[in-house]
Amino acid sequence: MTTELLIIGVLAFLLAGTIKGTVGIGLPTLSISIMAQFVDPRVSIALLLIPALVTNTWQIYRGGSVRRSMQLLWPYALVMIVTMYLSALMAPRVSQQGLTVGIGIMVVLWTATSLVKRPARIPDALDRPFQLFAGFASGAIGGLTAIWSPPMVMYLLARYSDKEDFVRFTGFLILCGTVPLTLGYVSNGLMTRELALASAMMVVPTLVGFSIGERLRGRLNGDQFQKVVLCVFCLMGLNLIRRGLF
Repeated sequence: MTTELLIIGVLAFLLAGTIKGTVGIGLPTLSISIMAQFVDPRVSIALLLIPALVTNTWQIYRGGSVRRSMQLLWPYALVMIVTMYLSALMAPRVSQQGLTVGIGIMVVLWTATSLVKRPARIPDALDRPFQLFAGFASGAIGGLTAIWSPPMVMYLLARYSDKEDFVRFTGFLILCGTVPLTLGYVSNGLMTRELALASAMMVVPTLVGFSIGERLRGRLNGDQFQKVVLCVFCLMGLNLIRRGLF
């Protein structure tokens, strides 16, 4: 990794870590989007893996109530883990462009609608089917693009999770997704020893940004937090469309 790419990586992961610390999501989308301007997208994903493992473990530790997250979300996590590992094995053979644009359009339409009208609440009786569907969707797109938060955010906001629950649950689900994605990248040869070392170097700026973001989150109330999440997500969707087209 050249000195120039190292500097770019530090800045990219510092910014992405700040966003993640604030709203609980955004590390994969932002870091990959920035780094993909300078290196192969699959290299960008490999660089993300160790910071994602560390920051989501830290996010779960800081949020607490791991048992509650597991009790409530184990169907989602189980389906996502299996699906993501299988789809990650296919990543070297799948074109990213059309899938990236499609995901971006879906995200923008959903967030734009939700900013105008509060997302419809998922009733308790339908929680399990929605978890299974969202978990499958997260795994399928996550293994191919390393971005599996759109279905997750849609599900959690529709369940009206409060600010701390949202951050706690996203940390749990993103960690559950990062593990099979990492195993898939090791299995398909995309995660080399050199990339693993470079990925480990990105942990420090990511954690510094995450700490900054946590302080910012403490200043937001529930409604403000949801609007910030939706605005950040809408920008991510627009960036995904840009990535796919250009």
